[in-house]
Amino acid sequence: MRFYTDRFILSPGPTGIPHRVRLAMARETTNPDLDPGFLRVYEGVRGKLRELLKAGRSDLYVMAGEAVLGLEAAIANLLRPGDRVVVVANGVFGEGFADIVRMYGGEPILVASENWRRGVSLEGLDRALERFRDASLVTLVHCDTPSAILNDFEGVARTVRSYGIPLVVDAVSSIGGVPVDFDGWGVDFIIGGSQKVLNAPTGLTIVALRRDLWDRVEKVGYKGLYLNLKLWRDMLDGRGVFPYTMADTLVYALDEALNMIFEEGLENVYRRHGLAREASWRALEALGLESYPESIEYSSPTVTAIVAPRGVDEGRLREHLWLKYGVMLAGSWGKLEGKVFRVGHMGVQASRTHLIIAYTALARGLKDLGYEVNESKAVEAIEETFR
Repeated sequence: MRFYTDRFILSPGPTGIPHRVRLAMARETTNPDLDPGFLRVYEGVRGKLRELLKAGRSDLYVMAGEAVLGLEAAIANLLRPGDRVVVVANGVFGEGFADIVRMYGGEPILVASENWRRGVSLEGLDRALERFRDASLVTLVHCDTPSAILNDFEGVARTVRSYGIPLVVDAVSSIGGVPVDFDGWGVDFIIGGSQKVLNAPTGLTIVALRRDLWDRVEKVGYKGLYLNLKLWRDMLDGRGVFPYTMADTLVYALDEALNMIFEEGLENVYRRHGLAREASWRALEALGLESYPESIEYSSPTVTAIVAPRGVDEGRLREHLWLKYGVMLAGSWGKLEGKVFRVGHMGVQASRTHLIIAYTALARGLKDLGYEVNESKAVEAIEETFR
């Protein structure tokens, strides 16, 4: 017998989709290639994203494809075979950038890969940049979701800027939950996605690049089609037409998701995510569990990673939570697979109610598997944080 009616997606993306966003997808569709009304909506979305990212001096595009599309587009358009790339690699997705660099013939130089429980060392990054002054790019993952590590985006940007090397940042799991200042920090290229903090469906990539980066794009001369940013510049910005047919229903969903953020107010949104991080940490400590990041300063406001207790199969635990309680938590990837599981508190999930649901289900699931915890203390910790 099933003892629940609603299911709760509390993973760090794809996230649950709010009712308002789902309704936006039911909007009448036409032909997005020809409809001037759709182009106006798309341009409105671009304007909202520029405001969210503080990227008024950038060229910004919303492309059809999962966020990995944006990561590959960055490397494809900015890297020449043989180029060296300094890769901040203190996480699964951080190291993943190195794989893309190799695919396009570049030479990745991995930095800070020895300790995944801390944010990147700015001193270590500075030493690497001093040694590899001929590097063509630096890559960074702002929030490495498999480990819940939040890197010092502003500090990295400041360090990299002093060497005059373009900085490419994966902010897929942080945009909308953590402040980003694209223009003020001097970022060169940033990637976002629709399915994380923005609480929209999977399928859209957000990319923004500093306008003086186009000279490098021209020199690289990428010849492909789907990832070719010059086509977006020349066709969309130049003639008001799309390089290929856009997923209009997904754009409508993203538009409504952004409306929800701005209606709440960015200051409140960021404060709510900060409280969610604090509440999540206090709850896991009340259950006698260990966070994967060494301290809360390294932990993202959008996700908490928890070390699986000794003797508990985290995969079995998560399956049990989903089947018995209707609550979906996430495992991890790469060398953290089987060792870490995660609670997502992204977008609308960064709330008192969602965290109580997550940790109540987690406590009961652990008890079901014979691991003794105090459920009421976890709930009290969350309540006190949001009081």
